[in-house]
Amino acid sequence: MKTITRPNLKSAVKLSAREMNALRFSQKHTVLTPEQLETIAASKTTTATAYAK
Repeated sequence: MKTITRPNLKSAVKLSAREMNALRFSQKHTVLTPEQLETIAASKTTTATAYAK
């Protein structure tokens, strides 16, 4: 069985079942996976560190 690790997202909020049911994604948008979110977060941290130097 594959284990999915939870990304460390500080801005994430829990949604109720009603809020989740109200979400609709158009065909033009890509749903982000936890791996993609971790990559984005890591790149922002690296960029911020580079600018701080």
